[in-house]
Amino acid sequence: MAEQQVQDIGQIELLLKLRNGDESAFTYFYKLYSGQMYVNILKMVKDEQIAEELVQELFTKIWHKREVIHHAIDFKAYLYKIGQNLVYDFFRKLQRNQQMQERFRQVVTEYYSHIEESLHLKESEQLLEKALGKLSAQQRKAYQLCKMDGYTYKEAAEEMGISVHTVKEYLTRANFLVKEYLMGHLDISMSILFFIIFKYK
Repeated sequence: MAEQQVQDIGQIELLLKLRNGDESAFTYFYKLYSGQMYVNILKMVKDEQIAEELVQELFTKIWHKREVIHHAIDFKAYLYKIGQNLVYDFFRKLQRNQQMQERFRQVVTEYYSHIEESLHLKESEQLLEKALGKLSAQQRKAYQLCKMDGYTYKEAAEEMGISVHTVKEYLTRANFLVKEYLMGHLDISMSILFFIIFKYK
């Protein structure tokens, strides 16, 4: 605990220096986080040059925004938030690039189960709402009960007053539509993936 307090105090001092334009403090944070950010982004974009460019853009934004950085913030979380926005913007701009879209669809397919699971976290509530907006009321209810509330098919069937077979049909269709939505919105999917990779590092 004491060691953690010393680390926290040290970061507060460095953040204050960074806010005041101290380049050595900026270099410290760059060396501490740039490698990790590069590896995480590379997992998504599958291109070394693009990953490097996004990391450079990320830390350029950190430097330009230094004066509004509060000394008591969780800097890692702050870094993640800006990085997530950059990744989101990057994939949004690629909507018309068919070749790049196909590459990133493969990435989304590879990590789909993790992306779907993350939709149920508080940080992704708004994204889940958009995906569920494609479902009928009954499909959404089945998805809510089985995927989010932990109901068995039998329990969901009793709750909804329908057969277990019908619940399975609703859930199958709901899963398909949610996946279709995410595959069609690579900016959102990759933004979630960025959250997953960064959060659990």
